[in-house]
Amino acid sequence: MIIDGKEISKKIREEVKREIKEFGYKPRLAILMAGDDESSKVYANSKVKACENVGIEAEIYYFSESEESKFFDTLKFLNEDKNTHGIMIEMPLPKNFNAELVYDTINPYKDVDCISNYNMGRLFAGKPLFVPCTPKAILHILECINTQFEGKHAVVIGRSNILGKPVAKLLLDKNCTVTVCHSKTKDLAYYTRQADILVLAAGKMNLVNEDMVKEGTILIDAGINVYQDNIYGDADFESVKEVCSYITPVPGGVGPVTTAMILKNTLEAFKYAIKGV
Repeated sequence: MIIDGKEISKKIREEVKREIKEFGYKPRLAILMAGDDESSKVYANSKVKACENVGIEAEIYYFSESEESKFFDTLKFLNEDKNTHGIMIEMPLPKNFNAELVYDTINPYKDVDCISNYNMGRLFAGKPLFVPCTPKAILHILECINTQFEGKHAVVIGRSNILGKPVAKLLLDKNCTVTVCHSKTKDLAYYTRQADILVLAAGKMNLVNEDMVKEGTILIDAGINVYQDNIYGDADFESVKEVCSYITPVPGGVGPVTTAMILKNTLEAFKYAIKGV
């Protein structure tokens, strides 16, 4: 079965919109973007539109590659601004920017994508303020199809701090047995053929084909690869879909649910603010 991420996303957006309207909330999200990456601009603008559709005010702050100091000044201002409840850093940052300092500077209670070192530490300690939006989306998708987690073998391909590692941790918390594979893994197919749940987050087109997946696997493809102006995941979708019991398409799978989780986390950040934390 092909999982409809747009339909799952729609339900989350409706819930967020209903709560904001019911309680008269006025959450605000600030999106900081540096450099001239065209894809990032498209993603940032789509987030603003999604926010507006549910009653969240959103604004993009643009900076050139030479404006690192201004970027940090703005980030520090937004950290303290009582009218700004969520802050999101649009990735990738320019190579000359001190990304680690960004992670250390952002206010943890406004860090809606959980990129700060503080929030990442809380996540792995089992006491998160926020769960990163894409891993949160992946777990929600699995829950929506009534996945039985306990005792299942989950294989995650990718070990990034913002996706691979957090989703592995969340699957561990669900009592899965988890294997994390990456670019240095030898005989990748040996591991993928064991997966009851296979999460792809490597960013390499056609990394996994039908010969690498066992019958009945649940495959969640979080890869994003642009080729000839089209977007593809990490799986060879047309071949793999015949083997899997469930599979997410790219686009239209994890992406829309991730955007919905940005809205959900922004609402949570607003609630932290009204509690005075």
